[in-house]
Amino acid sequence: MKFSVLVPRKIAQAGIDYLENNGCTVDVQQEMTTDELKGSIQHYDAVVLRTNIINSEIIANATKLKIIARYGVGLDNIDIEAATNRGIYVTNTPTANINSVAEHVVGLILSISRQINKADRAVRDGDYSIRNSLPGTELKGKILGILGLGNIGKLVAEKCALGFGMRVIAYDPYIDQPMIDYISIENNLEKLIKQADFISLHLPYNTSNHHLFNKEKIGWIKPSAFLINAARGGLVDEEVLATALKEKSIAGAALDVFEQEPPCLNHSLWELDNIIVTPHIAALTNEAMNEMSLDCAKEIIRIKNKEKPHFWVNKQEMT
Repeated sequence: MKFSVLVPRKIAQAGIDYLENNGCTVDVQQEMTTDELKGSIQHYDAVVLRTNIINSEIIANATKLKIIARYGVGLDNIDIEAATNRGIYVTNTPTANINSVAEHVVGLILSISRQINKADRAVRDGDYSIRNSLPGTELKGKILGILGLGNIGKLVAEKCALGFGMRVIAYDPYIDQPMIDYISIENNLEKLIKQADFISLHLPYNTSNHHLFNKEKIGWIKPSAFLINAARGGLVDEEVLATALKEKSIAGAALDVFEQEPPCLNHSLWELDNIIVTPHIAALTNEAMNEMSLDCAKEIIRIKNKEKPHFWVNKQEMT
């Protein structure tokens, strides 16, 4: 019997071809619901997971499942403990999309600092004279505060420091010494936030940092500064952020992620013009999607061949 792989939401074709060329049957769905996933998971040896949630109830039904291959980096949609208890490997693709995400972050920084959203709308509405009332902010010499110095945070730092001449300071509770000469480590989060001109979040989401940017921390941001979040929506209290933007206590924000996705249609942020929003697309370039699909497929084939995966996030618990 062939090794069966479920893809609950379509992925790039490169990974599907790789799986099929290596002896797998692949069932690709456009968009499965949680109930549909729960009802069918028992038929599969592997699943390639995008944004679907795999909770303990689904895992309880996964009687054949050997691997959950996460198409991306974040793992907050997987009950890793339940998977580990069932002997199911959980993998992700930690390097496949880092350049795409970093480039998107830089794009958000440029867009919000030069008020491109306002300029675009005005020109479309026939208001060309707005050019005289939209002064931008140069990046050269400005302070970029990075929270989380993993693969993406380091790449954003490189692009901004070496490409734009920004001064980069970083906060990471697991790093206390500078690793790269153009990054300074700041161990006091309040000090970092208060001095940064741009604050970019690159942290994983978990219960301990839910609404990390709450009223207190958003209150530390200086009025001329901008908040960028292309990590996870739950890191920021969106209602508090909306109030700060409305009151102009911070200059602006750019978000690619939201606490609820898709966000509600009457969100308080939509009333504001000093924010740029995108629909969780930072990782969605053709190049990154091909790499993510191939990385997932290769991990699945390693399991099929009774080998250990490379990017194995529950490794310690499974050994």
